[in-house]
Amino acid sequence: MRIAYLADPGTGNGFYRGIAPMMVLGLRGHRMTRLSTDERRPPLGQMTGIDVLHLHRYCDDRALALARAAKAGGAAVVWDNDDDMGSVPKDSNAYRKFGGIQWQRRLTAMRRLFPLVDLVTSTNETLAGRLREAGAQRTDTVENYVPQQFLVERRRPQSGVTIGWIAGLEHQLDVERMPLREALSRLLDERPEVRVRTFGLKLGLNHEHSTNVDVVPLLELTQEATSFDIGIAPLSDIPLNRARSNIKLKEYAAAGLPWLASPIGPYAGMGEQQGGRLVPDDGWYEALVRLVDKERERRKLAKRARKWVEGETLERNAQRWEQLLTDAVERSRAAR
Repeated sequence: MRIAYLADPGTGNGFYRGIAPMMVLGLRGHRMTRLSTDERRPPLGQMTGIDVLHLHRYCDDRALALARAAKAGGAAVVWDNDDDMGSVPKDSNAYRKFGGIQWQRRLTAMRRLFPLVDLVTSTNETLAGRLREAGAQRTDTVENYVPQQFLVERRRPQSGVTIGWIAGLEHQLDVERMPLREALSRLLDERPEVRVRTFGLKLGLNHEHSTNVDVVPLLELTQEATSFDIGIAPLSDIPLNRARSNIKLKEYAAAGLPWLASPIGPYAGMGEQQGGRLVPDDGWYEALVRLVDKERERRKLAKRARKWVEGETLERNAQRWEQLLTDAVERSRAAR
């Protein structure tokens, strides 16, 4: 196939849903055209001779013009979204940027674009259902997968036990709605060997053994996460979280880590076979203490995590993206 795609290379979402899958498809022999996100005018000339246009999240006037040009040239259009931004809570720092009137404007733009779209993709059926409510006519799902290069061969030797969290700023809501900060603070006070380290979000723990790294480049993320001994993925039970992807657990597994996660949304139904355990809101202290104390259990879970993630790479699952795009092209041609 000849595939043109538009995704923001500056975000993890754009990487997992656009940049990385399309790069792997290019390695499988498909002809790829990466569209610039910097151009003020849509590169309509690049819509000539393609089989499919893949758009991640973009639904503005530029994306609409590209979709119209692609359809006029006989190509299919696939649109992807991986977060339910319409469910951002009002008390979130992100609400001003994504909620309220901003969401209504985006919803109007999506509904204007959807009649031109042959397929809308997302990471799970919960989000697919929300997109159908927004007007998507045909939806399908494909999970986020880690590139093979993210799998780390060896972890760093270190003393003590470090509890780590890869957390965007939107997870501040989870900290405020769950007793996680209290559990971590208690552990730090009681266990001198325990460290807490976060990438992104600052927990506000007033302790010398609690540290934060504001920004970690995505391509270095799993390598840097080898400084953890336990990866955590807490989620509060809100609509936004129920529509998330499970990529964080795959990142921890790629770094060779056992993990603890909330039984919410993308993590529900996962467990020791994937290298971790699910923890209710009131069970974080006990679950963390158990893994801090039991090194053998950490090693056992880490081994299972690594085995699981070896089957969760983009290279192993590229055919899923390939099939979805191929089906969209065939449907578009049949409709014409």
